[in-house]
Amino acid sequence: MQRVMTTLLVLTIGLMAMFGGQLVSYAQAAEVSGTGTVTASGSGTAQINGSGTVQVGPGAGIIWVRGDADIQMDGRGRRTTLPDGTVRITGWPGTVTVSGSDIQVRVVGEAIELQANGTGTVRLFGVGTYTVGDVTGEWQEAGVSVNF
Repeated sequence: MQRVMTTLLVLTIGLMAMFGGQLVSYAQAAEVSGTGTVTASGSGTAQINGSGTVQVGPGAGIIWVRGDADIQMDGRGRRTTLPDGTVRITGWPGTVTVSGSDIQVRVVGEAIELQANGTGTVRLFGVGTYTVGDVTGEWQEAGVSVNF
């Protein structure tokens, strides 16, 4: 039961941040400067805004993508374009790669593995680790903001 409640909480947080933006504005986020590549793994929510390429491994439960994104997917799953143009990807067992000059990618899941290359910001909410350049840090429940 606790795992179900945790999953529901993570999904709720992801939806709030994706569509309301309220969670991000209230988070107490630390910032770390990077050199162009961020890798992260953990459980919770990851939000990537910027230009470049984001590769998400198969542990993500739901992925939302906005912007001028080119989306490449390995495997089978459900890809839905929402009325506002956001692409929602669910049940995808393979890798999802998103590229563009102005993209927003939100990932919610219990086993997130991602790599972002380019210029932008990654916000990580939950439990996990990230590396940017030679700096390694941990995700925080309140959120951590990483510039790359």
